[in-house]
Amino acid sequence: MKIDAIYFDLDGTFWETTHVTYLATKEITDKYGIPEVTEETVARCMGTTKDECADLYFPNETHEKALELLEESLEQASRKLAIQGGEVYEGLEETLQELSQNYRIGIVSNCLEGYIEAFMISSGLGKYFNDIVAAGKKGILKSDAIKLAIERDGVKNPIYVGDTHKDKEAAKGAGIEFIHARYGFEPNLENKYHIATIK
Repeated sequence: MKIDAIYFDLDGTFWETTHVTYLATKEITDKYGIPEVTEETVARCMGTTKDECADLYFPNETHEKALELLEESLEQASRKLAIQGGEVYEGLEETLQELSQNYRIGIVSNCLEGYIEAFMISSGLGKYFNDIVAAGKKGILKSDAIKLAIERDGVKNPIYVGDTHKDKEAAKGAGIEFIHARYGFEPNLENKYHIATIK
């Protein structure tokens, strides 16, 4: 059956935002006088769920407090990214332009509200996407977010492109094929299909 849609992860697949996210989080930790979240920890959180990330960012806080701090940090990061953007991978627009002629294109990410929109605003690439789903915003698993996109887009044979084992698990949970972006956060992930660059 012919592929009719391609859903993409965002961080590590379309762009790199670790440093900007780190700076935004530092503003929040400085504001409350709590231990700084390192840039390495920010990188480890890319692609994780909101609950996992909160506990990694703020291990000395209760889970509820950590979630509050995380939401504030990520809201600040989204504001920064909407203005200055992240590091968009070379060749992304040309790739999207070509793919969008033959497939429905979407983004499905674990992020909270405003993050995908920050990418759209700063990159100027929003015109290429038919759908976006932020699993964190909806409080659902990424696999369920992929299923939601598939259902409302009415597609029959989509694939999912991402860079981590969590993305692979999400695609499997949604019952679709996974393409590994080897240039992202987990370059050594074993998978049947892979791409070396976004191009």
